[in-house]
Amino acid sequence: MTRPSLLRVLIAIGCLGIGALHLRLYFDSYRDIPDSDIGRSFLLNAVASAVVAIVVLAWAHRLALLASLLLANATLVAFALSRTDRGILDFTERGWNPTPDAALAVIVEIVTGVLAVVALALESARPAGSGAPPAAPGYP
Repeated sequence: MTRPSLLRVLIAIGCLGIGALHLRLYFDSYRDIPDSDIGRSFLLNAVASAVVAIVVLAWAHRLALLASLLLANATLVAFALSRTDRGILDFTERGWNPTPDAALAVIVEIVTGVLAVVALALESARPAGSGAPPAAPGYP
């Protein structure tokens, strides 16, 4: 097994950050919201984040990077939906509450997503099955 790249390690740390924030929010208050699935979704996000972080480090495949991008983007979309009038899972919030967790979560999710896009672009530029960078144009 080859060692994961620094970029993959940073992506995994981002995924763990997303999960840790959601787990803390779950235990701080979201698990106590009556008749709502939002608490369970925070717990599910924490578990999914840990799984994706492990996959990104253990599986040197582009699909692992795609999973981290999906996690970051889905979490951002859920955050945005929770700020609409309709909400998500019968739950709405306003502004950047809870403070500072909401802002920190959005920052971690955006950074993780950007890192995943960069890693996907770099790995897509490599020839399939090789660990080497792509050859310069005009050279074999």
